[in-house]
Amino acid sequence: MKAIMAMSENRCIGKENKIPWYIPNDFKWFKEFTTGKKLIVGKNTFDTLPMTRKVEELSEITNQYLINKNDLTGKIISDVSDLDSDIIVAGGAKTYVRLLPYITEFYVTHVNGSYDGDTFMSSFEDLFTQQEVVKEFDLHKVIKYSK
Repeated sequence: MKAIMAMSENRCIGKENKIPWYIPNDFKWFKEFTTGKKLIVGKNTFDTLPMTRKVEELSEITNQYLINKNDLTGKIISDVSDLDSDIIVAGGAKTYVRLLPYITEFYVTHVNGSYDGDTFMSSFEDLFTQQEVVKEFDLHKVIKYSK
């Protein structure tokens, strides 16, 4: 399973359910990387997406959604161990942490600077044995962490 995320130097990944920086090339990279793929996101991230159709309301914030970007629908998933490896985890923090044991490739845009936020990513780097810079833009770089 793959994952994609952008994180500032102080490990901020969000503020008020939004990304606290604007890096057009990173948005372009995200779109290129995820187009045609299925994504797993948590409830808060799902609620911020411009979906044309939403799944039924959930009572638990910890549920994960599997999103098909082709038809913009979502469904609740409960057992991630049976999912195929072409799925991409795309946020938020609780979803990344929950799925770290299944993530074999983690593409992280390292955003220069520290940002004020309310969502931060815990340490994960020690779970991966290899690091490789795969993209650089706007003084930021994407590092692929792999097992």
